[in-house]
Amino acid sequence: MAQQSEIISLVLAIALVPVVVWTYRRISLPRKPLLAVGLSAILGAYAATVFESFVAPDLLNNLEHLLYAVGGACFATLGVTVLYAHADTGDEDA
Repeated sequence: MAQQSEIISLVLAIALVPVVVWTYRRISLPRKPLLAVGLSAILGAYAATVFESFVAPDLLNNLEHLLYAVGGACFATLGVTVLYAHADTGDEDA
């Protein structure tokens, strides 16, 4: 059985999708699609966590960990990209 905290995390993540989409459309980042892929991977991992209690636990557990790894790689790559883009501008205030 899925834990209550896992279900609540999934429900909150799904409820926040419209806010994230609205914000995503208005921001400007280099390699911005990495943000969408990372956030989608995390949402997919939340879903896999909940559904592994009901069907294909081994498969969904592996998928969960793979999706967390993909999300982390996307966020790390995005962070490095933004850091170098910021360094290239020479802007000390931002």
